[in-house]
Amino acid sequence: MKPISRNLVASRNARAPRVEEESERTLSDQAYRLLHRDILSGVLEPDSKLRLQGLQDRYGLGMSPIREALMLLSREGLVSNEGQRGFRVAPVSAEDLRDIVSARVHIETILLTESILRGDADWGAEISAAFYKLTHEPVPASLDDIEGVDAWEAAHRRFHRALLGAASSPWLHRINGQLIDHAERYRRLRLARLGFTAKTDSIFNEHQVLMEATLSRDVNRACTVLREHLNATLAVIDYLDEPASEQSQMASGRAAARTPRSTAAARAQATGNASPESKRAAPRRARKSAELAKA
Repeated sequence: MKPISRNLVASRNARAPRVEEESERTLSDQAYRLLHRDILSGVLEPDSKLRLQGLQDRYGLGMSPIREALMLLSREGLVSNEGQRGFRVAPVSAEDLRDIVSARVHIETILLTESILRGDADWGAEISAAFYKLTHEPVPASLDDIEGVDAWEAAHRRFHRALLGAASSPWLHRINGQLIDHAERYRRLRLARLGFTAKTDSIFNEHQVLMEATLSRDVNRACTVLREHLNATLAVIDYLDEPASEQSQMASGRAAARTPRSTAAARAQATGNASPESKRAAPRRARKSAELAKA
């Protein structure tokens, strides 16, 4: 019987750990994608405790890939690592959103300026294609349409990525990608709390103006439009500082509005049962809803 080569045995033994490492990395990537999606969508609520056992049951994955994914998300600022006390979804605040928007304005105007100066025909074609996709992707009528919201967000990201695509700095693109993640989380939280009232025409017109200014290579105009577009996020920022009780009242009001009943009955119930604080808060909530429709 021919003896087995020592080199062959060593090769097999070396290959086994590599296969295990690849499998572990794949599971960690899967855990990262699932957690990332649920944090951005608000399914995992801000400042909520992330218990490892609960996440294992939720995703059907082991402790090691979930912990690795949480460590990566903590480096990206979407999860807070509290050491021995475990992990939490990063909290939200008006101050944090202002900082995110300010940072995006600084970085994206730099990237847009360079893209306009360096962009070629392929760059312009991708912007046009991304805008076509954005304008033909149905705007979801409700956040309950999770697939629709995800598809629209993907088209929205593609358009903004295309605008900046000719800029050459990998670091600025990478940092901006993280900022966009955080901004998306705030946008979805805002819609979840105040209702989905986006106006399709205003959304498309705003992006069309931005596209036309960019493709005409008018740097000043394009950067001004982009700055206004990003700052529109702040139009309803004060909802973040509202107490949870008021947000619950707003959510209850939206749920009641979906229940068929007479306008007179609804008005009578709202007037008769509302506390003085709720009555004083109602005009403020109405103004916020109107501002949201414009944003």
